[in-house]
Amino acid sequence: MGFVRRGDRTVLDRRIFTWPFVITRTFRLDPVPTHMLTVIAQSSSGAFHGEDHLRQHLRLEEGAAAHVTTQGATSVHRADGGLTAHETVNIIIARGAYLEYLPEPRILFPGAALIQRVDIDCEPGGVVIIADAFTSHDPDRRGRLFRTLEATTTLYLQEDEPVLIDRMHISGLGRLQPSRYKAFGTMLAIASLPSATLGQIVLDLSAQLTGVSGLYAAASVLPGNAGIGVRFAACDLRSLRLGSEMAKFAFRRMIFGAPPAFWREGVM
Repeated sequence: MGFVRRGDRTVLDRRIFTWPFVITRTFRLDPVPTHMLTVIAQSSSGAFHGEDHLRQHLRLEEGAAAHVTTQGATSVHRADGGLTAHETVNIIIARGAYLEYLPEPRILFPGAALIQRVDIDCEPGGVVIIADAFTSHDPDRRGRLFRTLEATTTLYLQEDEPVLIDRMHISGLGRLQPSRYKAFGTMLAIASLPSATLGQIVLDLSAQLTGVSGLYAAASVLPGNAGIGVRFAACDLRSLRLGSEMAKFAFRRMIFGAPPAFWREGVM
């Protein structure tokens, strides 16, 4: 998908997709920023399977603003025969462009295997808010877990060497005793701001997140003062979503001086 700024609005000028992706109409839901376009990237299969290799390429030209999300949480099913599902997302942000890439969480079923990679190339003045989250689910309630989850996010700021490499690798869990925390996530806000501003936002947001029941979370300044990152561990997806909405609220206010037009109940 390619987004460009035309006058006082952003338009989707490039939309090429094949199965299982479905891209339908676009929406204008939020008055801040006034030119932001919302797109729901849907999946006709509704799930990841072991043989899937899915790729997304998002490009925002100078001054464009887009919010990209999915239609709901995505199941990752058992991968038999040593297969592994792969997902790659390439994001290119031009100067002055703004992107929110906020897909719904992954639900990892017993035996699931997923390798996920997100590469972000952001020019100076570009801003990105990106989230990733997952939970494990055994429909038989026997404590069975997924086989492998590997997730890597790499950020480039017009440099050959990445500013940030955030990598997670989980495997070999088998069965575990029940744990309080069942849903986990990360949210990053890539924005060039003074270090003192970033530091104060981190303190304020971390303090706010401690008030969310069933959530353990904290914010920190990213390497090179590239922005802010937040980690979440929650008792359930509801608490995780509430914490994510709170972080999004803080990031929007940080960038635009105003919150989103819509947010979940309980976020102040």
